[in-house]
Amino acid sequence: MSDTPPEKPAVKKRAPAVKKATATTAAKPAAAKPVGKAAPKAAAVTPAIAAPASAPPAKVAAKPGPKPKVPTRHRAKPASRAPAKPRTTPVAKPALLAKPSIKQAAVVAAGTGGVLAALGAAFFLWRASKADQPDYKLIERDGDFEIREYPGLVTAATEARGPRDAALERGFKILADYIFAKSRNGEKIAMTAPVLSDGSSKSGWRTRFIMPAGKTRADLPTPPSGVTLANEPPRRVAAVRFSGRADDADLAAKEGALRSWLELRTFPSEGLAEHAFYNSPVMPGPLRRNEVIITLSTR
Repeated sequence: MSDTPPEKPAVKKRAPAVKKATATTAAKPAAAKPVGKAAPKAAAVTPAIAAPASAPPAKVAAKPGPKPKVPTRHRAKPASRAPAKPRTTPVAKPALLAKPSIKQAAVVAAGTGGVLAALGAAFFLWRASKADQPDYKLIERDGDFEIREYPGLVTAATEARGPRDAALERGFKILADYIFAKSRNGEKIAMTAPVLSDGSSKSGWRTRFIMPAGKTRADLPTPPSGVTLANEPPRRVAAVRFSGRADDADLAAKEGALRSWLELRTFPSEGLAEHAFYNSPVMPGPLRRNEVIITLSTR
């Protein structure tokens, strides 16, 4: 019995502790009240932030404006490049061998023989471009092979013996001295193309210059010894055209190809083959025009 009374006050002492704890726990929500009060402040701030967001709708709408211009530029680029393709495609220029420009001759010659060769090639090319060529009627063309009809021509000819190159060089000089009035008196005669050569090392090589159109033998100055003037009748010929320096092997190969072509086409031929050179010896090989010509029989 004596033990019971002391226990009661102990309970009483604990009760206030619980109350304090309860008060403490109750005090916590009191501290949280300011948080609840802060919430409206945030709500007040939120509209302040949202207000500028609604203010710049014009700016946002203005930004997408330039965006469509970007695809427009990208579309315009291929349109500008498209016309450039056909311009670069015909970079080929297929008529280099027929009539190359002075600039092309100078570039090729500069790579093969330096500045002097370039100037020489340009000069002779300019001179050759001014040279007249005899008119002819084209009858048929098959690749590099052609059938032509030439009118009557007046030629100046000379002969020389020895290897073909050496004989052609001597014959060319003799005829050049005649037309340029170095071996005679009087006026010069215009240079024409091509220079014709035919013959063999055994019988000798004949070199011929074609006189300008409209000139007759009576119109021409009297030639020196070793040069003869002749009237050549109209004729039909077969010709094969090629470039390069035209050495003996090339000329023989082209003649063989031309004769084989004539046999396949059943064109009768007669006489020896002739070589036609359209350019000066200083002209670079790729820019030269050479031909092998065979006279066709009229039978």
